[in-house]
Amino acid sequence: MRYKTVLGLAIGERSLMAAEVAAGDRPTVRRVAELEYPPGVSPADAEPFGALLAGFRKEQGFTARMTVVGLPAKWIVVKPKEVPATDDATLADLLRTGAEAEFSSDLKDLAYDFVVSQESVAGKSVLLVATPRKYIEAVEAACEASKLTPIAITSSALVLGEATGKSAAPGALVLAVSAGGAELTARQNGSPSAVRYVRGPEQNAPFVSAVRRAVSTLPTSSGTREIVLWDQTGMDADALGKQLGIAVRSGELTSLGVDVAIPTLNGTASRFAPAVALAVSLLDGAHPAVDFLHSRLAPPRTDRLPRWAYSAIALGVLFLGLGVYGYTYLGQQQAALDRDRRTADGMKSTVDSAKAYVARVSFAAAWQAQDPRYLTCLRGLTLAMADDDQTYATNVVLRESTRTGSLASSGGTNADKPPPTGELFGQITGKAFDPNGWSKLQSRLHATSGFTDVKLLSTSNADRQHEVSFSITFNFQKPAATSQSAAKER
Repeated sequence: MRYKTVLGLAIGERSLMAAEVAAGDRPTVRRVAELEYPPGVSPADAEPFGALLAGFRKEQGFTARMTVVGLPAKWIVVKPKEVPATDDATLADLLRTGAEAEFSSDLKDLAYDFVVSQESVAGKSVLLVATPRKYIEAVEAACEASKLTPIAITSSALVLGEATGKSAAPGALVLAVSAGGAELTARQNGSPSAVRYVRGPEQNAPFVSAVRRAVSTLPTSSGTREIVLWDQTGMDADALGKQLGIAVRSGELTSLGVDVAIPTLNGTASRFAPAVALAVSLLDGAHPAVDFLHSRLAPPRTDRLPRWAYSAIALGVLFLGLGVYGYTYLGQQQAALDRDRRTADGMKSTVDSAKAYVARVSFAAAWQAQDPRYLTCLRGLTLAMADDDQTYATNVVLRESTRTGSLASSGGTNADKPPPTGELFGQITGKAFDPNGWSKLQSRLHATSGFTDVKLLSTSNADRQHEVSFSITFNFQKPAATSQSAAKER
């Protein structure tokens, strides 16, 4: 994961160094501070140290909640080990099996992790790293008390050595000196190869001798041999180099790939290099090589059930839940339907009465004086009938037309009748002395506005000579009145 702001906490024997670093194209150190332990308080004591850390964080104004905690080298045990060339999973299994045998029997309940220091076709050189689990638990409890989230718990020396090695000469050693002690880190081919703890520099001569012995026991590597010094005690790098016979130079905080946005440090920023290196190790999706919180040597979790069984159980619970929900939902819907049916049955007589009333009113509305459709239709029939005494009507039927276009039935109640459409259905029966009289009448009806679907229903010869009986059906829709005709009607 990528974090915007990380708090690095480097635990020392006498004090704690803290640095808040913000992510960016080039990380920026926004705030640093040192917490000196009061008498009787140790980082190994979770409860008092947690209260002390919470007050320190609030007082210094640290806002980052994600943190990387570095343990001092005095709490760390490192064992180099040669293993055959193999894949990562097999390597973890080999180291996990033999981890306890690599350390003294008086070291009980350890947390393990490892880092590959060198790799070749023949095999791998690894550093097996361990620390008592009580320190891990104490750090977690202190972070919880101060409302911090520990993302990783690692070795300050290893992280600082890795960060320094990116800009140092090949084979350079990294020496971090504090009032409580010194930590010496060696690297080979870009990977850590050794970590040594050296007692504090209170007495110069014994300290120099201890550093010289530690340097002599470290594996050699190609390249210029030098020491990069990260000092918190005001040590002279040139003088130390002359005493050791090795070039010693002081480290610059910017060489760790960060910018420092704190002008008040006045050249003392390098004191906080371990804490800054810890914070930077978690930015840009990176992670410390050694992490006791997420160790690759942690015993694998043993599941009593296979993985597929958990999926099957989850699906079973899901389907059971859906079944219960569906049964309950259908029961509720059925109950609602039954209530609606009872309500509808109780309203049946009221609805029937309303329908009959609507039918009567609708039927009567067609006869109102403002809409003389029947008179208009009869007038159209009269004008279409030729005034030649050759053709005459014997019977005229006009009725409301239904939506289906058929003649409305006169039987049954008004409630059973289809609603009127405003259109009339008509049938005219008559006789003509002219054999083509019915055809002329049909043509005139076609040409008269409002008449549609004019059809000859039947023709027959009457008893009289040359007299033809005919029957014609039609539909009539009163035309919309124009302004002039409306005025004439008024």
